[in-house]
Amino acid sequence: MAGMRRFKCYSCNHEWEIAYGLGMPNECPQCKNTNIHRAEQDRGYARSGRGGGFGYVRGKCRGLSL
Repeated sequence: MAGMRRFKCYSCNHEWEIAYGLGMPNECPQCKNTNIHRAEQDRGYARSGRGGGFGYVRGKCRGLSL
């Protein structure tokens, strides 16, 4: 049984699911716009609240030259 991934169109706010293994959709099925991304609740880093972006090291900012 394949899991599902959730996508959101940032033009019309339509959300839909597709099965893993089918690749990222090219356009929104509702408005046909290409401004689509994984839905916020479907992103692993968004759920944890700890993005861990550039320079993230246990609360210390590293790698930035100011």
